[in-house]
Formats: sequence, C-alpha cells, structure tokens
Amino acid sequence: MASGEGGVLFTFLTFLFIGVILGLVLYSLDAGKRFTQTTVEVSVLNAINSKYDDLTDDIITLDQTLGFPSIQQRILPFTYSTDENSVSVSQTLPIPSGKLSLYFDLLNAYSIFVEDLNAQKTFDGVVVDLNVPLPSTWGGSSPLEAGFNILPQCLQYQLTDVNNVAFASTSTIGCSSFFTFSKISRIDVNVSLPTSVDDYNMVSCSLVSGCPHQDYNAAAGPYFNVQFFDSNCSNCALSTGDKNISMHYTGGWETITYSCAGSACESAPLVLSLGSGLRVSHGGTPAFLSMRVTFTEGISTFYYQDANYSTQKPGFNTYKSNVVVFPK
Repeated sequence: MASGEGGVLFTFLTFLFIGVILGLVLYSLDAGKRFTQTTVEVSVLNAINSKYDDLTDDIITLDQTLGFPSIQQRILPFTYSTDENSVSVSQTLPIPSGKLSLYFDLLNAYSIFVEDLNAQKTFDGVVVDLNVPLPSTWGGSSPLEAGFNILPQCLQYQLTDVNNVAFASTSTIGCSSFFTFSKISRIDVNVSLPTSVDDYNMVSCSLVSGCPHQDYNAAAGPYFNVQFFDSNCSNCALSTGDKNISMHYTGGWETITYSCAGSACESAPLVLSLGSGLRVSHGGTPAFLSMRVTFTEGISTFYYQDANYSTQKPGFNTYKSNVVVFPK
C-alpha cells in the first residue's frame, strides 16, 4: 500500500509540475503579446503627439522659448518678440496691401499640404485635420481677421482689417479668467512717420483734463505711454508735449487722436483708444507702429487662436485635438 500511495503522489506531483510549466509558458507568451501591443500603442501615441507638436510649432505657437522664431515669424503681417512678462509687436498701419490676404493664403496652402494623405502615408501614417479660416479667395466667407491669444492674461492681439489692430479681448479660448486691465503693468506705443508727406499739426484727447503727461508709478495702476516721432515729416507741426502723452489708466473710454487741422490737409487721423484694451486705427499714408504690453505676471504662451486641428492614426483609438486640450 505504501508503495502504491508513493506512486500516486509521484504521478500527482509530476502532473502538477507539468501544469506549472505550461502555465509559465502561456503566461510568458501572453506577457510577450501584451508587451508587443503596448509597444505598438506607445509608438502610435508618440507619432500622433509628434505630428500634433509639429503643427503647433509651425503655425500656432508664437512663443520663442527655443531662442528663434517659428515659421509664423516669416509669414505674419507683423513682427514680434516675447519675454517673461511682455509681448512686443511692430508693423505698419495700414497693413500693406495684400499682406494680410497672403497670410491666409499661406495658412490654407499649409493646411492642404499637411492633410495630403499620400504625403502622410509616406512618413508616419498619421492623419491630420486642420481647419483655418477660408476667405473668399478660397471659396469661403471668412473675413480677413486674425487673433493671437496671450495666456494666462486672456488678452488677444487682433488684426481686424488693414486699418485696425488691437490688444483687446473678445475670446476666452484657453482662458481660466477674463481679461482685466489690472493684469497690465504698462502699454508703450511708438508711432513713427517713415515719409515726409504727412502734415499732422494737432492732437486731441477725450480726457477731462486734456492730454496728460504723467510719470510712471508702479503702484498707481496700469500705465499708458505714446511717443510720436515725426522727424521725417517736414510739414508736421506738433509741439513737444503733443508728441508724448502718458497717463495712468483708471477706466472708462479714452481716445487720443493725431490729425491735421486746415483746408489742405493730407494726413488721415491716427486714433488710439483705451477701453476694453488698446485699439489703433489709421488709414492713408502708412505709419510704423511699435507696441509693447508689459504684464503684472508671467506669460505662459502666445499663439494663433483661429485654427482647429487634430491628429490620429487609422485603426487605433487615439486622437489628439486642440479643441479638447490646448494649450498644454
């Protein structure tokens, strides 16, 4: 009996050992399958993120954290620079004829390029969907307007047409709170006349106290300063005080208008308005504007806000879109 019981126990242990070995083999095969699947999913996710980041760097983000401008700097109808807590923009106003429309032409041409399936399959197989405004020249009805969002301040640099630009707020895209003037430390505007054809000879302000000339005081709230340079303008007749207007902005709607008084005037009015932000309007002979907005806190990002885009890879349940998460 002892011998029989020993045989049964040996047989049981043998089957148990074989079962353990088979289990380990199956687990190893399953683990290998899971590892391979995970590796593929990670690879797909990396490809989708990489293409998304390329789109963002090419036409969306205007940040200069890498020390050089993005492709935007070469096609925008203005030049710009950013640092820790300020944004500076320079351009002519009116914007040169065709320059704003060229910007939208290049945006739409870029959209066609990145959405081309043949080009995508040649590289990483990631499918791109990029939607930018379609002006009439591209079969759409979108006006030639562009907005560039500054976060977290929720202030936009806006191109509304060839005669009007603004640092104002009409959008809350990506914003955690609405824009208020309390987020601004100061706004500095330089106006330069590049030619001698103008004849500005007066300035008017809507302020009760006239056109002020206040020194900057960091504790006195948002500060606005405009410098008017007319050394090239032989027919201009502005006083030294007219060329520099500065004040601490306390609210309400204020306008500063440079113009010409007389029967044979050539200069079109140049109007700077403070209200929901800073707005500058000017037609006629181009003037050169250089504007700098300094904030009370650091800037996290500066980007083109009028595009919707996504990346995905067919066959995988992975999708990334700026409509869902942006900026990141």
